[in-house]
Amino acid sequence: MTVTIDLPPDKEALFTAQAQARGLSLGQWMLEVADQNVQPVSIAHLQRTDPAEWARQFDVWVDSHDPNTPVLSDEAMSRESIYPDLI
Repeated sequence: MTVTIDLPPDKEALFTAQAQARGLSLGQWMLEVADQNVQPVSIAHLQRTDPAEWARQFDVWVDSHDPNTPVLSDEAMSRESIYPDLI
């Protein structure tokens, strides 16, 4: 489906800059914005009925996170670190 939106030049420039900052085209960025504002359907339901749509929504969710978030060390994720009283 194709949707045409007439944007004022200032909004178009703002939206385009935001899309480019995420490495997306304006169309891809607007699709993500739209997806974020739609009531989500059950992931479990999508896994059974439309695995491709589930994967697409999962990828959108993954891409919505900051890739520069620091990763926890192996020690921080160890069982001993999580449950220190059970050692």
